[in-house]
Amino acid sequence: MRLYYYTAKQWGMKSLWEKRLKIAQYADLNDPFELLPFTQTDKEARAHTKMVVNVLSQEHGVLCFSKSWRTTLMWAHYGDKHTGMCLGFDIEDGPHLTKIDYVSRRLPSPIDFSKPLGGVDEPMLAKCLNVKHSGWKYEKEYRLRAALQERRDSNYYNSFNNGMALREVIIGARSTLSIVDVAEAIGTEPEANVEIWTARAAHGTFNMCANRELPRKTISGVEPALNKQRQLAEALRQYGKE
Repeated sequence: MRLYYYTAKQWGMKSLWEKRLKIAQYADLNDPFELLPFTQTDKEARAHTKMVVNVLSQEHGVLCFSKSWRTTLMWAHYGDKHTGMCLGFDIEDGPHLTKIDYVSRRLPSPIDFSKPLGGVDEPMLAKCLNVKHSGWKYEKEYRLRAALQERRDSNYYNSFNNGMALREVIIGARSTLSIVDVAEAIGTEPEANVEIWTARAAHGTFNMCANRELPRKTISGVEPALNKQRQLAEALRQYGKE
């Protein structure tokens, strides 16, 4: 499935150079109702739900994607006012990839202390993870859950080759980035197949579209001159260590 990751210029370029995305932890997300789609009016049920949320937050984080790269609000909010970029990935279908459901009202609390685990079961956990208020509907969000395993520089990451493949880089309409900048960051890995272009405001709708007056570039992993140059540089570095 092709999904899109909006980000600011600084973090997008860092992700391209390092070939990985930062895994977001639930406590750092921008919705105070994260993992809390249920009513919380009962004090005991609220405490029990908080315990469930803590367990979920400690074990997994998420990568947040959108179904569309054309949404103006997404560019404004997550693409740093259209100065950032949007990365398109082909992501493997599976139980860790879920579509967010949007509701206008909070769901009745499923906590029931007469049941095992106080009513906590798989359907409840699925709703905790995958239900948000309808005010977020414009995001057209999908989430890829990722285990919080090895921490690096105080963060957790998911490599591009771990269940997802980079296929597009869309430069924001107000970005100072060039296609050459992005192509250099992507490099020419043998498996690369990435198209790069720049977005603009559409003339007939309130969506974003491709700016066809600016050049495009496709990186196919078959740029032998640059590959040989990189291989030679790596060989010389290794030689110097011996």
